[in-house]
Amino acid sequence: MAEFKIELNERKELGNKSSKYLRNNDMVPGIFYSSSEKPFPFYIEKKHMYDALRSSSRVFSININEKALYAIFKEIQYHPVSEEIIHVDLYGVSLKDKINLSIPIVLKGESPGVKMGGMMTQTLLELEVSCPASKVPESIEIDISKLELGSILHVSDLEFDDFEIITSDDATIVSVQVPKEEQDEELETEEEIDEKSSDQEENKSSENEGSEQN
Repeated sequence: MAEFKIELNERKELGNKSSKYLRNNDMVPGIFYSSSEKPFPFYIEKKHMYDALRSSSRVFSININEKALYAIFKEIQYHPVSEEIIHVDLYGVSLKDKINLSIPIVLKGESPGVKMGGMMTQTLLELEVSCPASKVPESIEIDISKLELGSILHVSDLEFDDFEIITSDDATIVSVQVPKEEQDEELETEEEIDEKSSDQEENKSSENEGSEQN
């Protein structure tokens, strides 16, 4: 498990005025809470916050009142216009706890279907999993080297020993589709075949009618 330490600063003053002051000075206000610890209001440097989010960690090391703890991001609030982070909730966990987290998907290998001109579409970018806090994967690698033209990979096709997948089995992860141009050509070919068959049947019908009249 990759570990990233988040430096928290205790908030002495609470309320909207204090939060606004922090945001105007490139700080993000937040609250830490857990089932065993008292709520701890804090603030964090905005740059440090983004560094934490860009890291490969999902469980973070923190220090509160000289006590070493672990936490996950429970909720991150963004400004509706600027999309800047305006508040964050940290939730304390034990490394022995089983936790639910969204883990990014990384596709590995080359799809034979893509090599043949197919279009690959990744529908799912993350999987929600349940695992011990001490064994949270940085990412989930999925092999696509067997995806042919027309193949669809669902969550139900995956098997992992280290964690349980919570995302619905029916969810599509990635698919390789036949290019639209080829689909149109196939459709046109089928229509031409249908038209020829129809013409042949009409000709046969006309010939039979002529024979009966004679």
